[in-house]
Amino acid sequence: MAVPPQKPRWSFPLSRLNLILLTIGIGIIIVGYLLMLPAITDDPVKHQQVWNSPLAVTISPILLVIGYAIVIPFALLYRQKRT
Repeated sequence: MAVPPQKPRWSFPLSRLNLILLTIGIGIIIVGYLLMLPAITDDPVKHQQVWNSPLAVTISPILLVIGYAIVIPFALLYRQKRT
């Protein structure tokens, strides 16, 4: 009697922890862009005052780099140890 071939079993490669970390990374990126948002203006008088804001000039780019370069890759590459 021939045994029917079994279909290969596919499972989603990311665990729940990976998805939580990915959501945190996306949240950090959104916060970074929201902090940069007040610095966008068409009024030339407000332009110098707004861009002198430390949130728009320093904190926002730091959050974006952390989100894009650290948290998102870590979330995609992290694997839990199997015991």
